[in-house]
Amino acid sequence: MTMAEKAVHDLYEEVWKWKLLESPELSSFCGYHEYDDKWDDISEEAYKRREVCIQEFLEKAQSIDTSSCTWETKINYSTLVDDLKLYLQGTRFKSYLMPINYIEGIHNDCNLTISYMKFETDDDFYKYISRLEKLPKRIEQVISVLKRGVEEGVVMFSGSVNLIPSQLDKFVNTPWDELALFKPMTKKYTNIPEEKLEQFQTQAKHLISTGVYPALMRLKAYLEEEYFLHLRPKEGINCLENGDQWYQQCLDFHLSCSMTPQQVHDLGLKEVARIREQMLAIASKEGLGETFPEILAAIKKRQHKFFKTEEEVLDYVKNLCYNKIRPKLSNMFNGLPDIPMVIKPVPDFMKNAPAGFYLNGTPDGSREGSYCINTHNLDACIPFQLPALSLHEGEPGHHLQSIYTLGSCHLPQLRKFAEDSKYYLAPGKFALKTAYIEGWGLYSEGLGEEMNMYEDQLDLLGRYSYEIFRAARLVVDTGIHCFGWTRDQALAYMTNNSLASENGAAREVDRYITWPGQACAYKVGEIKIWELRRKAESMLGNRFNLKEFHHRILSCGSVPLHILERIVDNYISEKSLTNQQNSQ
Repeated sequence: MTMAEKAVHDLYEEVWKWKLLESPELSSFCGYHEYDDKWDDISEEAYKRREVCIQEFLEKAQSIDTSSCTWETKINYSTLVDDLKLYLQGTRFKSYLMPINYIEGIHNDCNLTISYMKFETDDDFYKYISRLEKLPKRIEQVISVLKRGVEEGVVMFSGSVNLIPSQLDKFVNTPWDELALFKPMTKKYTNIPEEKLEQFQTQAKHLISTGVYPALMRLKAYLEEEYFLHLRPKEGINCLENGDQWYQQCLDFHLSCSMTPQQVHDLGLKEVARIREQMLAIASKEGLGETFPEILAAIKKRQHKFFKTEEEVLDYVKNLCYNKIRPKLSNMFNGLPDIPMVIKPVPDFMKNAPAGFYLNGTPDGSREGSYCINTHNLDACIPFQLPALSLHEGEPGHHLQSIYTLGSCHLPQLRKFAEDSKYYLAPGKFALKTAYIEGWGLYSEGLGEEMNMYEDQLDLLGRYSYEIFRAARLVVDTGIHCFGWTRDQALAYMTNNSLASENGAAREVDRYITWPGQACAYKVGEIKIWELRRKAESMLGNRFNLKEFHHRILSCGSVPLHILERIVDNYISEKSLTNQQNSQ
């Protein structure tokens, strides 16, 4: 290892340790439990202090001459510098002043954070109790930051926050045996005597009932009595000060490539028109109708009450993933990591979540990667969309993507863990690599056709329904945040150009309002991956190997799209050079 390579390695370690120290909540998620007794400091002062640290890290990085480093070190270095610059470019928009919404925030995140903790020793339980003691202060910080946001004019639209009061009411009225925050106390532990466990249970109940609940009710009162009087007048982020630049920075953050809102919007219109034609052709053959609302109604009628219980949904998805998809993976992937995927229902406190999502596991296996299915509304669980959803969230989608990264020995720790939280902070946070991550998920849905996973025309229609849904997002997201669209306009476009129900479309539109730019990354990332694959196929001809290509895409870890292109170009050059040498 050269001096420069060691400098890159050491800087990665320094940033990683700093990041875990600064975010105990992230630390718990990643399986590091040293800070399990703490919560993140979300004060404005903390974010300003972090900005100074990031600037210092960037200066250290830019002082390193990587000309003598290996290819892998150069990619790691470029990714780190890109991340640090992107963080600093985004901080001026102060998105940290909107720390809660109907999707995320301390009222939901506290439950997830507690679920990531370990409970094996007395010390683990003491950390849990300590965390509960500090939770009211963490909730009070939300109120303080929201007040600061009102002063600065950095506030949300009603669709982002109007569900929070009812969510808070449900939180404080949940029975103890169903309360996620208390769930660790409802289990039995071989290492903890029953008498000791009862003491922890009593402490926990006292801290929650006398500290956490009152703090949540103070948050509710502040929202209803003051914050709701200061909501921004329009849906788009561009109605705030420097809003056009803010939205462009959100696109830069999530897309990791250079595209203007107009380019994103036009791409969406083009993709919607293309996919719409395919869907209407299938619908005509199947006699489902001529408009999307008609098609959705006809499909619901055919598959009405297909599932009668939550268990039936889970069994159906498990059969898809374990018995139909997994046996075919070896045809497209080499050296598949043997790390299991758990399929489970979305927890009660996340009932407003989408149809499915994936949560990363930890490298030590203490928490498995989980594909979560939303079974809270059985009428919305329609079988024709489940193959595409399972390919995206499970394998070869996010689970395979995640375990490739977690199992990669050549990646620094900082690059192994997806920071799948606090989306509201974008663009002022460490890069989520959204286009790479979600682009792969959508690409995996397309791979389903090559894997013959869509067994009939209805399944294929389900696959295209998800694709057009992601294409329509490009139109709607830019429409809201750049072109002055109202929520009703966005909702009408989604229902007329996708197979989303009106309720589902409304939930999605509120998501786009809440997370500017995030939803645009899926289609942009997917198109780039297909573009790179076609480029490799064209330039390599019969030397192209799909398994090798997929290995390069997955083993590099999450990267910006412009760096992914460098990686594929290098793969093409390596294959071409090897072939030249073999032919000499």
